[in-house]
Amino acid sequence: MTDKNIINIQGRMFHVKRKFPLHQLNLEVKDWVSTMKQFYHVDSLFKAEGFLWLCNEIKYIEYEEIKD
Repeated sequence: MTDKNIINIQGRMFHVKRKFPLHQLNLEVKDWVSTMKQFYHVDSLFKAEGFLWLCNEIKYIEYEEIKD
């Protein structure tokens, strides 16, 4: 995983798995969002810069170090 595969959107980090040019996609298909998420194993889709971005959110975990 390289830095160019990580994007920050509104303070949340995402790993970009794939990008498709919007002009190559038929987004008129019924329930296309769920289909794309399931087929490509992603949890988030974004339209930006003429592309459909298929991403997984990088979860932030808060923790407290336990010292003995």
